[in-house]
Amino acid sequence: MLNREDTREETIKSGFTLRSILALILASAVFLPINIFLSLISGVSVAAASVYVIAILFVELSVLLGSPMTKQEIFIVYIMAGLAAGGAASGGLAAGTAVFLYYIFKGYYTTSYITRSTIDPFTGKPLSNVLPSFWAPPPDSPAYIIRSFFHQDWVFPILIGTIQGAVIWIVQEIALAMLSAKLFIEAEDLPFPFAEVNAQLITTLTEREERRMRYFTISVAFGVIYGLLVFAIPIMTLGTTGQLIQIIPLPWIDFTTGYFGVEQIMPGAIFGLATDPLTFLTGLLLPPSVIAYMMLGSIACWVFGNYLALTFFKEYFTSWAAEWNRGMSLSLVWQRSYLRVWAYPQVGFILSLATLTLITGYKTFKTAFKLSKSPPSVTPAGTKRGVKTGFPSNRWLLLVFLIASAASIILFQWLIPEFPIWMSILTIPLGLVGTIAGTKARGETGQVISIPYIWQGMVLLSGYPAADAFFFSPTIGGSAAPLWVEGIKTALLTDTKPIDFFKAYILTVILYHVFSFIYVSFFWAMAPIPSSQYPYTLINWPIQVISQNVWVSRQITASTPLLVGSYMGMMAIGVLGQLVSKLTGIPFSLAALVTGTAIVPPYPVAMFLGNIIGNYGIAKFLGKEKFDNYKSVIVAGVATGSGIVAGIAGAIVVIRKSIWMSPF
Repeated sequence: MLNREDTREETIKSGFTLRSILALILASAVFLPINIFLSLISGVSVAAASVYVIAILFVELSVLLGSPMTKQEIFIVYIMAGLAAGGAASGGLAAGTAVFLYYIFKGYYTTSYITRSTIDPFTGKPLSNVLPSFWAPPPDSPAYIIRSFFHQDWVFPILIGTIQGAVIWIVQEIALAMLSAKLFIEAEDLPFPFAEVNAQLITTLTEREERRMRYFTISVAFGVIYGLLVFAIPIMTLGTTGQLIQIIPLPWIDFTTGYFGVEQIMPGAIFGLATDPLTFLTGLLLPPSVIAYMMLGSIACWVFGNYLALTFFKEYFTSWAAEWNRGMSLSLVWQRSYLRVWAYPQVGFILSLATLTLITGYKTFKTAFKLSKSPPSVTPAGTKRGVKTGFPSNRWLLLVFLIASAASIILFQWLIPEFPIWMSILTIPLGLVGTIAGTKARGETGQVISIPYIWQGMVLLSGYPAADAFFFSPTIGGSAAPLWVEGIKTALLTDTKPIDFFKAYILTVILYHVFSFIYVSFFWAMAPIPSSQYPYTLINWPIQVISQNVWVSRQITASTPLLVGSYMGMMAIGVLGQLVSKLTGIPFSLAALVTGTAIVPPYPVAMFLGNIIGNYGIAKFLGKEKFDNYKSVIVAGVATGSGIVAGIAGAIVVIRKSIWMSPF
């Protein structure tokens, strides 16, 4: 007879099977070209929608064939299909439409008139003349004329990009994700709100429990209706006519400008309300105190902070004062104020969160290292403390991370030997602390925080004068690890072997690269990129070039005092908040506060309204117990409905455009 623990061990199964592999191949083969094409013509991504379409398709087909897919198999499909389709997997596991499309952007950057007209302050030459050949072919390369990757000038840039940006980075992230899972799942057991949503969707689709299916179906219907208004109409009108028609503005309703805009009373401030349904529904999943601290951090920075930097402290932020004009949209004010005011404070805030997490969580880390000495095993869903992921010991994971980081630094210094090596080495601790802060924030708030433009800031602080360091860097770990930990949490909640997550990820990356090469080459051969055939690139790509050139031309200067001051200020707030919480019992979350500083007000405001509607509307209608039991199912249903609508709309646009572009 098996004891209870042995029985629970038996429930853990593999989801990495032939059927789940076939689903990932389908996602790349069918949805990746749709996603690439839509991103070129309208900037819209349907990769997230493909997650729901493919998961439901395979579930229903397997049922009809009399061999239903297991929840472990659907976990693999659901968590990886978005990445295979060329976007972010269901937890945001990777970003970007297609890796080879980025290589074409590099070529555009190199040959763009904007780059030619930008002067490198170090050499006095046009910037296009000093770009490194390992980043992109030179501006006079025939590769741009024949519009093909089958040219010798592409060999070195693609080889270096693949080694550094794929192989080394993936090894780093796997080590950091496994290490973080042992810290924040095994030892601390953070909730990871969206892991529960993902698990509920997977369980609902596979187990088909009657009451859960009822709430799920109703939520899907609501998601379809909302998706038609928010996603389908804009995608189809922009993709087919070039005219954007929005019944409900996306991604937010802008209360920054206009007669009733916040700029009327607080110049420089931004405000709005997010319209994505998942933003509202996130409020159902988070404790009110967490949402409150997120709102506090966001409003403190982007409303009061922007206003004060433009008025009372404008002598310290002269570029911000010169650039702001009445009537600027929320997105434009956000971009300019970030570059001119918040680039360095954001780094300080995140570093302070990592520091205090290490200081206050030393017992958690000590427990995690003790757990790593015991034999590896896996505990299935439903358990709390003591859950095991079965990953290698922390010491081995740290060693793998350090070896990968060292390889990245060696490659970087070989290509750019005059760059200060001490600054390159600094990327190692930055990767560790960034992972700790990011995973802590994701586990508590469900939101993603990172250190944006971290390498550009490091180049400025180093004093290195040449332009080449802006276009290549040592890999800084931790950008994906927090989201991967959420995926591991979902695996445990669905009784899937956590190691399957990484097996599926590696396969998906291979598929993604292969199909990306094929489809991007096809679209590039069909018409130049950018061109009128791909109108969104004519609008968006020049903006990206200008944003990059702002850094390379040193229009943004290093600000060590602002970085240090922000770090110390947030440290003080964190320590004071912890003390007040212990003395009064009032909950405090530095992770939520710092997360709030990194996101603009439309999102926490929408979460706050969602929390109010959920706890005082839906909960009263359904009953508190039912609401608590099925709120994750409701969120999963709405996400599914809106995602399917976006996917179908995108497919229709691609079909129509492909017919329009036919020579016949």
